[in-house]
Amino acid sequence: MVDCILIYPRPTEDSPKKQPALSIFFPGAMLEQAGFNVEYIDERFDSQKRIEELADMAPLSVGVSAMTGFQLLEAKRILTKVKEINPGIKTIMGGVHPSLLPVKTISEKFVDFVVVGEGEETLVELISCLRNGEKLGEIGGLLWKENGKIIENRCRNFIKPEDIPFPLTPKTFPYFKQAADAGEMIYPTSRGCPHRCGFCYNLVFNRGKWRPFPLNKWKHEMDCLVKELKFNRMETGDDNIGGNKKRIKQIGEIMRRHGIVWDTDIRPEYIDEELIRILDEGGCSTLFMGIESGADRVLRDIICKDLPNGVENLKKCARLLGKSKIKAIYSFMCNLPTESQEELSQSMALADYIEDHDPKARISFYVYAPYPGTRLYKVALEHGFKEPESMEDWSKITLSNTVNKSAEALYYISGLRFRGKKGDNTNRNFPGTLRLMILPFELSARMRWAFRFLSFYSVEKFFVKILFKWASQRVAHQNI
Repeated sequence: MVDCILIYPRPTEDSPKKQPALSIFFPGAMLEQAGFNVEYIDERFDSQKRIEELADMAPLSVGVSAMTGFQLLEAKRILTKVKEINPGIKTIMGGVHPSLLPVKTISEKFVDFVVVGEGEETLVELISCLRNGEKLGEIGGLLWKENGKIIENRCRNFIKPEDIPFPLTPKTFPYFKQAADAGEMIYPTSRGCPHRCGFCYNLVFNRGKWRPFPLNKWKHEMDCLVKELKFNRMETGDDNIGGNKKRIKQIGEIMRRHGIVWDTDIRPEYIDEELIRILDEGGCSTLFMGIESGADRVLRDIICKDLPNGVENLKKCARLLGKSKIKAIYSFMCNLPTESQEELSQSMALADYIEDHDPKARISFYVYAPYPGTRLYKVALEHGFKEPESMEDWSKITLSNTVNKSAEALYYISGLRFRGKKGDNTNRNFPGTLRLMILPFELSARMRWAFRFLSFYSVEKFFVKILFKWASQRVAHQNI
């Protein structure tokens, strides 16, 4: 009998990304270690028929992991279908969104259990109790229903980093191999982030903590991954790799020993000449950094970015990286609560400054997505954001869609303006002569950016979305 089927729903409608679905592979590996029979489904690669075939086998449970946004709609579809096939199958939701809104999630009729926060230990205890008919009240980090009543168990302590299971197993190997062969391997060196950005899920999900993995353990696991999967490029996937130079140097040495070129997330104020040298010598290729805004008030009072010198820290970071070989992706946010038009203009001016001083810069503007449970979410509610009522409504919350059409336009315009360099999104999606398909919209984006003209973009956006979807599907099919 299958004890648990763990499913990773499609994260977006058209994403060609092939990174391994660690949100189900880490807890799944712990279930496997505990002796349970686990099956995995990644909807980016597996067919709907496979879900139905496994559900027909009457598994004890089916679990899905989901982020806020499109993935929620897919999770609802999957679990609803499972209940239609066999109402006796226990359905479980975990991941970021259920952890931020556990009571609303468990209130959905197709959800039997919600795992809050890290799922490894909670899931093992839950499946054990379900299999043996034991009581559920002592399982930390769990919400469940009894006779229609919602029961919320105690909060669970974090799993110790040294106890986090190695997620590569014979059953997950095919998924890891696809990622490795596509050059999209990802393996984190830590969990969480110690900072208090008001928009970020980390304050709730990871309780504002940063927990580095023991590097001797991480090195051993990297040795195994490289030996089995044979890759030479990867992302660490950390929310924040941290600012400990000694630790980053050790990570770089491990990477260099395997000949791996790697990318990671880091805070911009950590950047100085010494750290750039350490990253460069360690084979780091790209840094992902949250810039968020070019307005000191927004950074200080709204986001609580806690930059020692505000915007000047961001400018210094760009100047230093501009002199190095390391590429950087600078991520901005727009449509933040209380952000004025002048402050948005300051963000656009900072983007121009960054490109002037770091010609390699890749710059994106994302629409602020109000994540429940975060401090900034309360501010958004006070300034007119209407809280979604259902999971289906929450699925419409994305980093590109908003009722503010200028902010939504900026997402597309900035992408076409700044993300067309060699190796970047537009260049990858429209190689060679295919670039002519998107070129008119790139030229328009450059003009719109120069004149700060964000209005009347709906017709262009319509065609751009069609082209992006076609290109993403083409790339995805090529990599299969």
